[in-house]
Amino acid sequence: MNVARKPIGIILLLFVLFFPILFLSNTGEIVWRGNGRLAVAANIQPDPPVGSTVTVSDPVTPSISPAVRDLPPMRRAFILDREINPRLNYYGDPKAYSDYEPIVDPLLAVQAGTSAQHAVDAFGTPSVNFDGQGYSYANPPDTVGDIGLTHYIQGINGSGTFIQIYNKDGTTAVPPFALDSLGSGNCANGKGDPIILYDRLADRWLLSEFASSGNQLCVYISQTADPTGFYYAYAFTAVHGFPDYPKYGVWPDAYYIGTNENSVTLYALDRNAMLAGSPAAMQSFAGTSLSGFSFQMLIPSDLDGGDPPPVGSPNYFMRHRDTENHGQGSCPVHAGGDCLEIVEFNVDWAVPSNSSISSPIPIQITEFDSDLCGLSSYNCFPQPGSSTTLDPLREVVMNRLQYRNFGTYETLVGNFVTDVDGTDHGGVRWFELRKSGAGQWALYQEGTYAPDASHRWMGAIAMDGSGNIALGYNVSDAMATYPSLRYTGRLDGDPLNTMPRGEHSIVAGSSPNGSNRYGDYAAMGVDPADDCTFWFTGMYNRSLQWSTRIAAFKFDSCTGAMSPAFRMETTPATVDICLPNDVNYTVKLDAIGGFVGDVSLSTVGAPGTAVFTPITSTLNSSSTLIISDTAVGSYTFDIIGTGVSTPTLVQTNSVTLNAFSPLSNAPTLTFPADAAVNVSTVPTYAWQAVPEVSSYQIDIATDADFLTIIDSATVMTNRYSSAVILKSNTTYYWRVRAKNACGSGAYSVGSRFTTAVALGDCGAGTIPGILYSQDFEDGTDIWTHGGTRDTWAISTERSHSGKYAYYAEDVEKVSNQQLETPDIPLPNDHFPLSLQFWNWQRMEGYTGGCWDGATVEISTNGGMSWTQLNSELLSDPYDGSISSVHDNPLGGMDGWCGEPQEWLNSIVNLNAFAGKTVRFRFSLGTDKSLGREGWYIDDFKVQSCLVITDYLYLPIVAR
Repeated sequence: MNVARKPIGIILLLFVLFFPILFLSNTGEIVWRGNGRLAVAANIQPDPPVGSTVTVSDPVTPSISPAVRDLPPMRRAFILDREINPRLNYYGDPKAYSDYEPIVDPLLAVQAGTSAQHAVDAFGTPSVNFDGQGYSYANPPDTVGDIGLTHYIQGINGSGTFIQIYNKDGTTAVPPFALDSLGSGNCANGKGDPIILYDRLADRWLLSEFASSGNQLCVYISQTADPTGFYYAYAFTAVHGFPDYPKYGVWPDAYYIGTNENSVTLYALDRNAMLAGSPAAMQSFAGTSLSGFSFQMLIPSDLDGGDPPPVGSPNYFMRHRDTENHGQGSCPVHAGGDCLEIVEFNVDWAVPSNSSISSPIPIQITEFDSDLCGLSSYNCFPQPGSSTTLDPLREVVMNRLQYRNFGTYETLVGNFVTDVDGTDHGGVRWFELRKSGAGQWALYQEGTYAPDASHRWMGAIAMDGSGNIALGYNVSDAMATYPSLRYTGRLDGDPLNTMPRGEHSIVAGSSPNGSNRYGDYAAMGVDPADDCTFWFTGMYNRSLQWSTRIAAFKFDSCTGAMSPAFRMETTPATVDICLPNDVNYTVKLDAIGGFVGDVSLSTVGAPGTAVFTPITSTLNSSSTLIISDTAVGSYTFDIIGTGVSTPTLVQTNSVTLNAFSPLSNAPTLTFPADAAVNVSTVPTYAWQAVPEVSSYQIDIATDADFLTIIDSATVMTNRYSSAVILKSNTTYYWRVRAKNACGSGAYSVGSRFTTAVALGDCGAGTIPGILYSQDFEDGTDIWTHGGTRDTWAISTERSHSGKYAYYAEDVEKVSNQQLETPDIPLPNDHFPLSLQFWNWQRMEGYTGGCWDGATVEISTNGGMSWTQLNSELLSDPYDGSISSVHDNPLGGMDGWCGEPQEWLNSIVNLNAFAGKTVRFRFSLGTDKSLGREGWYIDDFKVQSCLVITDYLYLPIVAR
């Protein structure tokens, strides 16, 4: 399809910019990996078949978070600069693409042919423009946010996700907080990639990140419209591995998610159950992947506006297909064009086997070019005064894919980055699709925004209630423009395929960014209060480390498209009562879009006797619902609000009532059985269910009197999997009692069990004999370190125990950093002999091997020669061979690496070295490319196992 060479492309671009009237229209086998490593790729393969089998999770029971307004102020501890959540290349090295010749983007001429109509109203001057959260020692920040009726919420990466809730004037509503302070289990340790969405249909908030372990998505739903209150906290486990780069969409029947996993994965979460705080299931499908991209994700559509999609509408997931780089796939063969692909997700919660996703549905669009410094390089766009170039994010339709229903037609608007002239020159390709009635989606308009030689990318786009569009983005170049934020737009009546309302600055950068990892995404929302004001947040640079910005702007001509309606909120959403008590619900009614009149209230499925006071309520007021004469049981029923003069306007709130009588039975413990031995150090506890229970309290202790409880939890089912890892070869005691609204029942009879003997433990009749130990709490003893680019030092950033650990940074240069122990004599008559140490790793790796890696070696001659310990590793084996491609001094050796690997106890068999004096060397080898956080070592010891009568004769060498 492409016929022009790059030099010709540059000349054509100059003609397009300076002589636009001439161009008006109506409308390799070697590639670079994301870490800058050369890889020879295979030929393009056809798309694999679409996934046809739905995966359905067990219902996930939520916990209730603390109220955000009651959280203590967050303390941001100093941490080392590090890359957060690297975009994961699940699909290996990109496959080869066709030998085509880039052209100038044909849509540049359309944009250039329309003279810029600089804003004649307030659009060009933000009404709100202030700095959001600042640098958090993480790259990139994944800046995201959304606007509700009364608040704006922003999220960024930090040590997890940092959240700030603002009033609409830019003042803070509550102090910033870590999102994982709302979670439990794995979600009590978040890892970032935040998502913030306002659910306009429910007037509620969705906040999300993923957990640092367990491949879990942590999803928080506000219990009310107030984002400073309580949240239902859910933890959903991904199906195909770590759920990288998740993007969400609000839809009436589900919260939909697309992720970058081992398979392109599409998820639906049971929205109605989550809004009620009930157990909620997850459904998922594996989609098709594209050749050419090693990182990819299908983005779901996210609803804006007051009108939901037609009943039964699927959610629309989307990506772009550059046929030269990804193959023809579903795209029709046509001259000078590529396509967008839509995948429809139909969910059926009642009969999950009826759920389905469609094969990709193509939408023909004008030719674009995804080859920006290759197909997977994270280094492309330049900055003044810096050799660091920035990640172009070429692989995905950018956050969000916005959906609106205008009644007579529906719209989808989105954007992605493209090379506009074949010289790795970034510009934003934007599009609007429309669908009328039962017809198909079709391209309504598209454009490319790149008005000069600067690079524009990381876009976020939205349409207001009058059909006007705003597009925000980053801009940078090599000469004079540091990473900055700007925006442009169009009115609904402007010439199609153009953004003629001028380019406007939100904030100008004044420094290059220190990391190539830039942005990852931004966000553009529309204020639901007027359906006109755009709220944008993104990343820019006023210093070497990034900042974030929040701005709002609107077209004066916007009138919104908000039909008169009312909003109804019922609290509490879930309530437990002890019979014979009654329960009170408060039903609050607010007008939307100038609605006037009264609302009649009723219930469907309510237990006992239901009485509203008053039964007909005026707007902006409240009614009280009293439920009495209820029998024991759990009930979910609907509260219905109907406009008296407009009976077609109906709002429904689902609420849950759990009615209990006092508990009379104590649980019977079943697993682990009393006096059980060889029990796992992470057992799943189980007991017989008790009638009329709302929750159980489980206690685990080290003594039969439960004076030293090491774990205590409240759970909703009769099973519990603790996050506490028990010690091996140790006896524990546990008990359970039931709870409900009437109070707590009696404790079960206590039960005891003994955990299994683990590697490195001493068996019955023996005790550990510590030959040498070092926990670094009192210094480094006589350990030594050196080598090339040595960074070994005592650190307080991470530790397995206490405050200190030894640490070496995974630097972005060639290094061989070596840490040596003192000499340690080993006895020749006490077995088994073992080395044990705890280590935490974040070193750059790839599937099956390590770019940067770490090893442990032993010397028996005072350090004159060294032997790598490999087959002697009893636990925590090496992750793979260390690559020699980029001059790693340890290339060819087996090594550890991880993204990250949490603390593990490495146990090494030393029996072969009995009777010798040994020393150990820990080496971290790095190559000349990307770095990571590094390697931590703690709680080092060498021990033997002694018959109890022999321990007096042990030669103690160190404490």
